[in-house]
Amino acid sequence: MAGLSLLRVVSNSDLQKQEEQRVRAELEARQATPLLRGLAAHLKDCWEAAKDAKEVIRDKMLDAQRQRAGIYDDTKLNAIRAQGGSDIFMRITEVKCRAAESWLRDILLDSGTPPWDLKPTPLPDLPPADDKVLQEIFGQRIVEMLQATGQAPDMATMSEMREVIAQEYRFKLLQMAQTRADGMKNKISDQFAQGGWAEAFNDFITDLVTYPCAFLKGPVVRRKVELGWDTTGGDTKIKTKEVLAPEFERVDPFNIYPEPGITRLEDGYLFQFHPLSRTELAALIGVPGYDSEAVRAALEMGQITSWVRDSHTNQQDENERKFRAWSRPTGMYDALEFWGKISGKMLREWGLDETAVPDEDREYDANVWLVGNYVIKAVLNYDPLGEKPYAKCSFIKVPGAFWGMGIPEMIEDIQNVCNAAARALVNNMGIASGPQVEINTDRVPVNEDITQIHPWKIWQVNNDPSGSSAPAVRFTQPNDNANTLMSVFERFSRLADDHSGIPSYISGDMSVEGAGRTASGLSMLMGSAGKGIRQVVMHIDSMVIKPIVERIFVYNMRYDEDESIKGDAVIVPLGAVNLAVKETVNMRRIEFLNATANEYDMSIIGSEGRASILREVAKGLQMQADEVVPSREKSSMIARLQPPQQAAAPTPTQPDGSPKGGQEANTVS
Repeated sequence: MAGLSLLRVVSNSDLQKQEEQRVRAELEARQATPLLRGLAAHLKDCWEAAKDAKEVIRDKMLDAQRQRAGIYDDTKLNAIRAQGGSDIFMRITEVKCRAAESWLRDILLDSGTPPWDLKPTPLPDLPPADDKVLQEIFGQRIVEMLQATGQAPDMATMSEMREVIAQEYRFKLLQMAQTRADGMKNKISDQFAQGGWAEAFNDFITDLVTYPCAFLKGPVVRRKVELGWDTTGGDTKIKTKEVLAPEFERVDPFNIYPEPGITRLEDGYLFQFHPLSRTELAALIGVPGYDSEAVRAALEMGQITSWVRDSHTNQQDENERKFRAWSRPTGMYDALEFWGKISGKMLREWGLDETAVPDEDREYDANVWLVGNYVIKAVLNYDPLGEKPYAKCSFIKVPGAFWGMGIPEMIEDIQNVCNAAARALVNNMGIASGPQVEINTDRVPVNEDITQIHPWKIWQVNNDPSGSSAPAVRFTQPNDNANTLMSVFERFSRLADDHSGIPSYISGDMSVEGAGRTASGLSMLMGSAGKGIRQVVMHIDSMVIKPIVERIFVYNMRYDEDESIKGDAVIVPLGAVNLAVKETVNMRRIEFLNATANEYDMSIIGSEGRASILREVAKGLQMQADEVVPSREKSSMIARLQPPQQAAAPTPTQPDGSPKGGQEANTVS
């Protein structure tokens, strides 16, 4: 039997197990390398420092939650209950916060126009390529003049003609740039609508008035499934397709952990804490940039919450009405998303080539995800400027500090005084609602019920054993201090208006004294109060709206396939002041149209100029401008298609120059 050998047969299940073991061994070997272990250890050290530094701010945020919800902390509630009486909580903070939210939403969301605009940059001197085009146009004009007059223009006429041609060409370039900017604006508006901007910004405003800081994240490019229609074969069918689209989201301030001691987001590293369900973690398998095998290994370990969560998490859940969240049967996984500097050596070991990481000794802006001890993602920051995809703002900005202040922190002391006055008022009302009764039990018969008092009650008493003539039952009426306590409460409630910058008449309270009793006086007070909210809106404009719109603008310039919307443009945030100016400008435009509605001004402005003003007026009135006033392209096409109009017959006149037959001269009003 020489030369024969046995063939080993392995089942498919055994082959699958062997492949899984091989992949798992490669994962463990990769995760166990000194650099990756060092990366995970480095991130944990950074996390612990950021977590410890946020302890005080986290306590303030929990206090803000309780103030808005009308809940005492456990220590104060136990002290109140130990004294007895009422534990009423007057929710002044909630009223002020809701009024501030409504005010900001009315300015930024309910105006009918986005709180930003996109405008082309002013054109500088014409580049050499444009000078060549101008020369060609100038030559054509000279030829036309020679053909029309038979003689060449003089030097002065040629110089004037050259300047007119240059101005006309610059104007056309400006029109083209404006068209591109309008196209980009429409593109960004559609991305905002599809990417959840409105919902995220609405929640951001709630965080802004409540917490020391509010955060928005975006654009974050994610793979999403969209519905479409398939019309092949004559039948219309629904089909789905996966696309990469930018999205925007509000980030819970409790889940943001900046590097200790920094002032701006760009100054240091930043952690975002992600509590992921098993479904959310499993959805990362196969997503570009994530280590699918590391994600699978984390899923096999079960819940990973040991070194991230603490007791504050349960308190936060209770304040947010997420009762007994800790008892959910589904598994939860705590992931940390890191944005900051990572050495090139670590990134090179992860698998990035020399093109992405040319120098191992440099520090690179990176994005790293950590679940337990597994690094499931480590990539370079895709932003060309290395910026983090976050924007933050505070209701009250503190210079030099990362965290600012919200309304609850501003009026915390006033809220406490109002609560104390309200508790004392309720307790005093209860005590002073009836008499305090003193009974000499030695003179009351044994079977007499002394726990109930009612009108016309007859007391049966015995003689005083000591021979005293004092009555057996005495009534004492406690003092009623309701007016004094109510005055204290009202006084400090008015102080809350001054400290928060949100007057009571903003939320509909019309019991305003002094100047507020008249319409003009109330308007003046509203204007004065608006100065404080304008400051907040200015911070939102410069620190949130403008950076995020700039990021989505850069994203479209880099990746969008539509070249017709690409051009040099600037982002102009529109806050409260700009919106008020916009209303005034629209009124002035209407006045301008009325003032120039005559034949002399129309000969200067022309139909295109008047149509341009009409479009802007229609936009200010929240109308579809292109439907009301035809665009330049549509107007030009209509003019080309229409036959030329015959000249109007001259109006017969009398010898004195007046119209014959009682006809009136045509005038333009």
